[in-house]
Amino acid sequence: MAKEKVYNEVLNLRIDDAMRDEIKRIATQEGKPESEIARSLIDWGIEARRAREIALLKRPYGQGPPTNELGEPMYLDVVAVWKEYDPWEEP
Repeated sequence: MAKEKVYNEVLNLRIDDAMRDEIKRIATQEGKPESEIARSLIDWGIEARRAREIALLKRPYGQGPPTNELGEPMYLDVVAVWKEYDPWEEP
């Protein structure tokens, strides 16, 4: 049986009404506690941030912000993609 994660740190986080309502909506939809949903959303945000940092670090040294072939600034577009589940891969 897998060992359950134990959370022992507390982070006081101020969020606006819209974010609070969205967390409540997702929690209700998934039937999970709001704190668990908030943790998963923060976890996804950290993963997206790390992916962005990796993309920037792969660029040649000394280049400025990412630009397209016309020299116009580019932004990072985060997209959710469905992938096949590999039961041997660690989640």
